[in-house]
Amino acid sequence: MPEHAAAPGVLIVNDSAVARAVTSAVIQADGGFRLLGQASCGADGVAAAQRLRPQLVLLDMHMPDINGVEVTRRIMASCPTRILISSATIRRNTTYVFDALKAGALDYTRTPALQARPGERVTREALLAAGEMLLAKMRTVLTLNPAAPGTGGALGAQQAAPAARPAPPPSMHPAGTRVVAVGSSTGGPTALATLFAQVTRGLDASYLISQHIDREFSDGLALWLSQETGHPVAVARHGEVPTAGRVYLAEGGRRNLVLTPGGRLHCEPAGESVYAPNINRMFASVAAAAGVRACGVVLTGLGDDGAEGLGLIKAAGGKVLVQDPATAVVDGMPGAPIRRGIVTHGQPLPELARLIVRWVGEGR
Repeated sequence: MPEHAAAPGVLIVNDSAVARAVTSAVIQADGGFRLLGQASCGADGVAAAQRLRPQLVLLDMHMPDINGVEVTRRIMASCPTRILISSATIRRNTTYVFDALKAGALDYTRTPALQARPGERVTREALLAAGEMLLAKMRTVLTLNPAAPGTGGALGAQQAAPAARPAPPPSMHPAGTRVVAVGSSTGGPTALATLFAQVTRGLDASYLISQHIDREFSDGLALWLSQETGHPVAVARHGEVPTAGRVYLAEGGRRNLVLTPGGRLHCEPAGESVYAPNINRMFASVAAAAGVRACGVVLTGLGDDGAEGLGLIKAAGGKVLVQDPATAVVDGMPGAPIRRGIVTHGQPLPELARLIVRWVGEGR
């Protein structure tokens, strides 16, 4: 009993009775969490979070009263806690998902579903198999600090981005154009939005992003970043030549974005790499193709993807930057280059933006 009482408390907020039933069954089958309560609408979910003080909220996006974005805002304002978006329709609601991340949610996953006939007994093994991804995300999110600087809630309170100058017509990627390559993982969408909102538009640089994300969310992330930052952001197309002033997002899933020595973007299979799209691979290609015209930036994320590649950019004479680990949702990725001595320290996102703008300007 004492061990069970110490298990993290979970609140489910979802208007679907089936989704609530399956999710609660998965949680109970796992045994590592306490189900504190359930709510079938957004307002009740906020009230339950305030009353029960869960360590984790599993939150749907669409509900009959207020949506998950507003629920996230209200919870983070009144009783900050870890929020994991859990929805059966994530692909159709990517804008809502990224807005919720900006408001303070930490990650997202699909609500588990069971393939069982009515009246059929569902085994514990079947429940754990159906909820494998959800349970893994729950454990990961519980390691994160919802109140850390750099989470969605904290970022929303940072200094507003300065008014951007109108962007001039993009020019083709000439030999002197600089390349800024950015890698991010958990917490990345919000960090990317905050960073690029404060990078002046129309500079003589092209921007490449590798964010650990599934393929089906790439288009939605590109659109959301365009709306949030004012920069033209698009999923990179194989064989295209990057143009100055534009932002190219790696296709999610098991694909890597690389820059060829000839200055073209290639989308290649990620192979057996643990992280994909692989940031080290992108950085290595940018180091080889751009040399002193390359700038590598590592943002929030689990693991150490990007550290090795950042070392290659530094060896090639390029600029290397990392987010201050203390301001990151997850300090693993930005901390790795510091531990390896590639950089001595990191900077908060507004300072990173200022350094990028200054570095690009030095190339004129």
